Amino acid sequence: MANNKLNLEGQIQQMKSKNIGFNIVKEPEALEYLAKHTYYFRLKHYAENFEKIKKPGVGTRYLALEFAHLKELSLLDLYYRRVMFNIVQDVEHYAKIQLLNALARNKKENGYDIVNEYMEKRKYLDKELSRHQTKYAKGLIEKYRGNFAVWNIIEVQTFSQFIDLYDMYFEKYQQKHVDTKYINVVKNLRNSIAHNNCLMFNLHPSATASDTEDAIRIAVGMGLDEDESREMNHVTFIKELNITLYVFWNIVTSEEEKEFQLELLHDLVNKRFNRHMFYFENNNIVLPVLKYAQKLVKFYFDKICDNKNH
Repeated sequence: MANNKLNLEGQIQQMKSKNIGFNIVKEPEALEYLAKHTYYFRLKHYAENFEKIKKPGVGTRYLALEFAHLKELSLLDLYYRRVMFNIVQDVEHYAKIQLLNALARNKKENGYDIVNEYMEKRKYLDKELSRHQTKYAKGLIEKYRGNFAVWNIIEVQTFSQFIDLYDMYFEKYQQKHVDTKYINVVKNLRNSIAHNNCLMFNLHPSATASDTEDAIRIAVGMGLDEDESREMNHVTFIKELNITLYVFWNIVTSEEEKEFQLELLHDLVNKRFNRHMFYFENNNIVLPVLKYAQKLVKFYFDKICDNKNH
């Protein structure tokens, strides 16, 4: 059955009917927030992280859920996406640097042969590259079509296409690099952020992230508790943060960039997250995830601080 269209006041009343309280953020402020900063359909996704019961004839009712709790999670999610976008962009940029540096050291490869081999095996790619709309990309494609080298084709590839080339090159020449199974996790996070998807909408460990063993191994190698890591890395939000930070640390060669981005992330996760952490003190879904995220970020932030002091 289709849901009826609701105006802002109707949305507030629907939340109240589901036992969402307005004791911290009052109704007038909630109305203004919905009118100017977000929309009900998006905000209500965060309610998945809170306990609820279904009453016959009444429907879903939440237990001890406040509008303020939903607002806080939506804000943390927004701030997190902003900070992490720069980190995932850095991974893409420095992966290209890693490939080009490996190529420069490789006397067996001239930079053209690997691209010819790549294009030959992926004949569809020439058509895909032609779809580029930006003046910059179109100009490069017109100039180098049929004679691409690694250093110019990576300027017009999507991240997925680049990862494919990166994987093919390092599979062939076996030089030191970051495994593409990890970079693909970063790509997934990047795509979610680029599409402005909610990242904290379901923090249940039962929302099983696939292929968690690598993430668990990374966390345990950092000194984090194995049982806790096994549970937390089944949350997609945690798994992607964990692996993205691992890739970021191992692929970014600029200490200044590492320091800059990790300070921003630390300010958010280890400081701003704390501002209203008490909202979630009785929530055994949200609180453990936020605290575990703080452990992941603190590990790399402390490494930066140690490097500065030596």
